[in-house]
Amino acid sequence: MTRNMGIATRHISPQIALSAVLFIGLAAIAYHALNDQLLKAFLVVLIPIAIIYIILSIKRPLIALITYGTLCYFWGVIYRTFIRVNGISILLDIGMLFFLFCTILHSPYSKDIKWRRSFNVVTVAYAIWFVFCFLEIVNPNGLTEAWVNSRAMYPATLIFIILLTAFFTRFKLVKALIMIIAIFTTISFIKLMIQRYIGWDQYETTWLYSSESYRTHLLRTGIRYFSTFTDAGNHGSNMGNIALVYSIIFFYTKGEKIRWFYLAIAIMGVIGLFMSGTRGAMIVPLGGLVLFCLINKSIKFTLASAIVGIGIYIFFAFTYIGESNAMISRMRTAFKPTQDASFNVRIENQKKMAEYMKDRPFGEGIGLAGVEARKYGSRYITTFPVDSYYVKIWVQTGIVGLILHIAVLLICLFWGCYLIMFKVRNTEFRGILTAFICGLFGLMLSAYGNQFFGQPNTQFILWTFFACIVNSPYIDKQLLEEKRQLLTK
Repeated sequence: MTRNMGIATRHISPQIALSAVLFIGLAAIAYHALNDQLLKAFLVVLIPIAIIYIILSIKRPLIALITYGTLCYFWGVIYRTFIRVNGISILLDIGMLFFLFCTILHSPYSKDIKWRRSFNVVTVAYAIWFVFCFLEIVNPNGLTEAWVNSRAMYPATLIFIILLTAFFTRFKLVKALIMIIAIFTTISFIKLMIQRYIGWDQYETTWLYSSESYRTHLLRTGIRYFSTFTDAGNHGSNMGNIALVYSIIFFYTKGEKIRWFYLAIAIMGVIGLFMSGTRGAMIVPLGGLVLFCLINKSIKFTLASAIVGIGIYIFFAFTYIGESNAMISRMRTAFKPTQDASFNVRIENQKKMAEYMKDRPFGEGIGLAGVEARKYGSRYITTFPVDSYYVKIWVQTGIVGLILHIAVLLICLFWGCYLIMFKVRNTEFRGILTAFICGLFGLMLSAYGNQFFGQPNTQFILWTFFACIVNSPYIDKQLLEEKRQLLTK
């Protein structure tokens, strides 16, 4: 009898099984709906959708990466919406772990994931920084609670870098990344226009006043818009990056229609940069243009970018053209920092902090920088606002940590420049990577004046770009092989 039951089970067709599942599901929905349990009915509907989504994500881990990227890029919206919910940042961990889960399950059945690519200069450099931050737990000045809450002990970023460098091993994935970020930028631009012409939503209004961010965003000289980002500083620097990256990609892309799409994205970036009112963000495109002049192998592009960069500098530093426009007028003050009161206050605060930090080579401790750290107790160092990413690193980890962190970033940057200049022969691909590295360099410079560099959206951009760059020699070989095969046909 058991044998007959086994035979019967094996002969059940997938159609019958699917029909049975659908019948049970519909019955469950009907039951909960008739009993006014609409939430439970809705959850039943979501179950098959979630199962399909998970299966597709395992089959194509890019879907999981897009999910995590969406969480990161629009973290400002998520944070403001759930501002009163403690521990909401766990969503980022769930998103990253989901990407890890899908990638691991996908790799045995596909050759797409190249785990051996994970061992590279960028991964090793960041691993050293992670170990240093982990060891800050023994810093006698630090607090364990602050260290834990700052997430320094969680290897999420290191795992993410390992996954990315194993994942971005094909040119079509690089192109997909460009399109994904372009779509994200378009959504952010639409939100920017809504803020400008319709106004703030209830969550944005609550955030502005509950966190007293209105002091830095609703100014006498005008409004600093933040779109979907955590604040205007984050918005401005990232839009400066978008403007630079997509402008460069525009000149290196062959397809006529897609080129103009990229140019439109670059224009959105320029508009977002100015509407953010973030003066320090001007260094992103200008600094990126300087690096572009140094690593670009085309004399024509080098001269053109140099002329554009010098022209922008002269326009803002030595003329008063457009001074009646509030956005242009505010941006112009970035080129005359000594005349800016807020800049001078920052410098004075940094001098006072430097005196205090003399006897703390390993810093005050992870999580103990800025006025937001007062929740752990009153300290002299927490009386000063931290307006710079690098100053925040310095206060937390000391001069030793600051030097190490900058060294890690410079190693990644120089290694990336070396690969682009000497290991990539495909012109279009080299142009894309040049755009990436120039944008990252601009963001690194802008981080001196803003804290945005550690935000989820910037970290997503930073490590996805570097993953594409460190894998560039292998991707370039694939492109050359594809070209060779086309020529031999």
